[in-house]
Amino acid sequence: MNKRLLLTIIIVLAVLLAIVVWKSTASSATIQQSEPSSQDSSTHVTDETMQNKTKDELFQTTLLKQLESLQKQPGNITQFLNDFKANCHVADCNAALATALANYPDQKFAQLVENLIKRMPQYEQRMQSTVLSTSLSPKERFNTLWKIREQTLGKEEAMLGFGQERQYADYRFSYHDLAQNPNLSAEQRLKAFEELQRQYPNATQQESKIGLYEQAITLLNQGQNNAAETERLKQELQQRYLTEQERQDIRQRDQREVQQQQQANQYQQAVNQLQQEMEPMKAQLSNDEWQKQYQTRLEDLRLKMFP
Repeated sequence: MNKRLLLTIIIVLAVLLAIVVWKSTASSATIQQSEPSSQDSSTHVTDETMQNKTKDELFQTTLLKQLESLQKQPGNITQFLNDFKANCHVADCNAALATALANYPDQKFAQLVENLIKRMPQYEQRMQSTVLSTSLSPKERFNTLWKIREQTLGKEEAMLGFGQERQYADYRFSYHDLAQNPNLSAEQRLKAFEELQRQYPNATQQESKIGLYEQAITLLNQGQNNAAETERLKQELQQRYLTEQERQDIRQRDQREVQQQQQANQYQQAVNQLQQEMEPMKAQLSNDEWQKQYQTRLEDLRLKMFP
């Protein structure tokens, strides 16, 4: 009886020992399995942080380049802001711009940009509420709007933000004054036009070569000029502003215009002749009949002249 009890106790102890060993092994395995998962999560967070940091750093580099470009070629804040918005892929674009301005080497320039952007909403609100008299000339209207820019943005800020528009407007107003000057010969006007282009090089760059040629031709055609002198100056302008292909196109266009003008003159002469021929018939025909015959012959004349 004692032996059986002893054997039972030994078996129970063995089973308990096995259970303890099994639980210990399972717990160890669970810990080992959980450790890589925790490590993977930590690695994922680190990678994401690095990616965001890299994205922010890259955008800061882009912003600094855009600020450098604005400083080298000032006068178009709209283009700068459009580029800024198009390239911003970070969480807080305004904070990124503030950081770039704080780190920009030329802090005087950075302060002007900051002032300009900060005052833009007030400027836009002021412009929307401004009504100008239609009695003002284009130059007067522009100068009035420019004063509003200087008042709301600041003088330096206005030039930084809209200087290119200011230069182009001054160029166009000066060109208009030149075209309206009756005291200059054709050659003097063309020389003054060359000087105008040197005075406003940035504005001139906004014009195409053929556009400048057309402006020069307009000046050439002002007033009464000698036909031979006009043709000589015209040839010089074509050589200065146009390519060979453009010169050919211009010559063909001029030929078409001459032919059309000749045709229009011939038609008008024919209409005058028809009226002279029909005039005596007014006494012989009623007004309705005369108008009917006149319109019929006029329509025949149109078909003949412009088939």
